[in-house]
Amino acid sequence: MSRLVEAIKKAQIGTPGPKHRPAREKFSAQENLTIPHPEHESGDSGVFRTLAHHVVPVDSSYLHERRVIAASNQDDRVGPYRQLRTQLLKTMQENHWQTLAITSAHVGAGKTLTSSNLAIAMSRDINTTVLLVDLDLETPTMHQVLNLKPEKGLVDYLEDRAELGEILFNPGLERLAVLAGRSAGRNASELLTTPRMQHLIHDLCHQDASNITIFDLPPLLRNDDAVMFAPFADATLVVVEEGVTTEDQLRETMRLLEKANVIGTILNKART
Repeated sequence: MSRLVEAIKKAQIGTPGPKHRPAREKFSAQENLTIPHPEHESGDSGVFRTLAHHVVPVDSSYLHERRVIAASNQDDRVGPYRQLRTQLLKTMQENHWQTLAITSAHVGAGKTLTSSNLAIAMSRDINTTVLLVDLDLETPTMHQVLNLKPEKGLVDYLEDRAELGEILFNPGLERLAVLAGRSAGRNASELLTTPRMQHLIHDLCHQDASNITIFDLPPLLRNDDAVMFAPFADATLVVVEEGVTTEDQLRETMRLLEKANVIGTILNKART
């Protein structure tokens, strides 16, 4: 794995973000970006106050079975998420960033699980409110990971068939809201560039400083959705699956993200 680790060290330096963004802090892959392998409506500036027509009671056993463990006080695997949470919050506050995109090179690297656990870990900070958005419009899975049952999703909102409150879920955890998705089919890229989506992004970027939005993007090498959207986010993290993500895939991922503000990589399913 030494060659891949070396590639990750280089990749986490990333490329300069858009000029209007402050200089970013560089993360160390060894310090905070390793997650252990499991053993077993436009113009609405009150997005975070439109909390959820749908409240879903927490099913701890369901979440634990799917390795959503960031709300646990007993699971040792929570440590890396909390460490990452602390460093990310510090960096985002210092740079006045409020939106974070998470993606991966390929399917199966664990980006959705990472997004879910990180969002929960951030929301456990008493001064932080988090909105987790499923932007994998082709194959959304966030609702499955968190045991949500959306009748409408982001696609319906973008096509003006739903209001924002109709697609927001409160997954039974304080200071956390989830904007669930449903499949958009093959026109996902077109939906991401609609005025309604642009207005929503604008609103999310002009919230109270304590509000953070995490976008779970599609894999980079599957289609162009993540490439198109990532530059809109203040910062981007890339999930790398140990032993699976290749150097070539990682190199191509960083090339595709050259216009985005990549601030780090997360080495997922690490065997320690």
